[in-house]
Amino acid sequence: MKRLVVIMLVAAMAIGASAQDLSKKAKDLLKYANKLQTSLENPKKAGTHEPWLKLAQAYYDIYDYPNSDVYPNAQRYEVQLLTKGKQFTTEERTVNGVTYSVDCYDDKDLYYDANGVLQFWLVKKPLMEDALAKCSEALQKAYKLDEYAYKNKKYPETAEKIRSAYHNTGLFYYMADDKVKAEEFFEKAYQSTENPILNRVDTVAVYYTALMARDNGHNDKALELLQKDLDAGYAAKGEVYAIMAELYRAKNDMENYKTILEKGFAAFPENQQVLVGLINYNLDTGGDSSRLFELIHQAQANEPGNASLYYVEGDINKKLGNKEAAMELFEKSYEIDNNYIFGIVNKGIMYYDEALEYQDKANAELDDAKYNALLEEVNNSLKKAIDPFEKSYELAKGDPELQVAIAEYLKNIYFRFRTQSDEYMAQYEKYNKIFHDATQQ
Repeated sequence: MKRLVVIMLVAAMAIGASAQDLSKKAKDLLKYANKLQTSLENPKKAGTHEPWLKLAQAYYDIYDYPNSDVYPNAQRYEVQLLTKGKQFTTEERTVNGVTYSVDCYDDKDLYYDANGVLQFWLVKKPLMEDALAKCSEALQKAYKLDEYAYKNKKYPETAEKIRSAYHNTGLFYYMADDKVKAEEFFEKAYQSTENPILNRVDTVAVYYTALMARDNGHNDKALELLQKDLDAGYAAKGEVYAIMAELYRAKNDMENYKTILEKGFAAFPENQQVLVGLINYNLDTGGDSSRLFELIHQAQANEPGNASLYYVEGDINKKLGNKEAAMELFEKSYEIDNNYIFGIVNKGIMYYDEALEYQDKANAELDDAKYNALLEEVNNSLKKAIDPFEKSYELAKGDPELQVAIAEYLKNIYFRFRTQSDEYMAQYEKYNKIFHDATQQ
């Protein structure tokens, strides 16, 4: 108990020293926390949960004080009303190509976009260092002493506020391009949930910590954290596998590189990073890609009605130059699910690209007969592209950007054939107008 009293007295002295030249509210917050700390020198009080719970809230209020007059997406004039009377200077700062107008107060810097909307802020002078950590310590102490803690919502609510505060601070530092600080606070965010109160893995915070660790050159730490996410059932749609593979490759650990890619592909065959990684591995090692097809066929056997699996196999064949097989698989993905666009649109693109290849050959051909024969191939391939593109255009109604891209293909095709019939001319005019209206806005 003597050691606890000494710690509390030292903390009280630190609070008292920092309370000079502060606002009345700030002084009251520090004074209240100081009073609670002093009361906990009494062993009887220190053995009950109530004062610890109050102290946790007091620490949180101290942490939150610099944030009390700002909030995300606030207009500049709103913040200036809330901070009325506080002095500040303004300067421009460019972060990752984005220029912000920054209002610099004594305790924080506020970053506004070109429209005067607050994007994030960084606290420079907290009322107390590590107030959140002290809040968490006091909260867990109260939780251990409270036999009815499981009934009290105050514990998980406060613990969630601590987690959110760490996470948001990490996000703000990331936006400010300070990845070292971002890593520190994302790490604190996931660590703050690994206690009896919340007792869970904050997989998103673990993932963000891993990304920052990777960017900061801490590759082994990043791998450990990403594995932690996988163990908790979080893979970010396959991105966790892809990033781990990238890190193993950087270490020249090709065995683990291959293993993690295969696991990722088995779980998320649509993830392009994983797919390309496996293809590159096979190409780099002189493989015949048979393992890729073995994996995809296993996935198809498990989910025969999953159109995306046949699209993925088609995409593999396309990348490997197996055009006929790719065409068949793209068509099959559409037959399985008439609402699945990716196979049928890629079929149209393959026919269109084939026409361009014939056109390039024709342009280089000096023999008239061969030239005319190649032009006929151009026309045949373009006409084959019409049906899949027309189907794709209808399917893309929920994606205006993709629909315009398909309209451009159709416009170009029908332009070539516009003089052959009134129908072709009408279709050309239709898609030309669609493309023109979309791109002239």
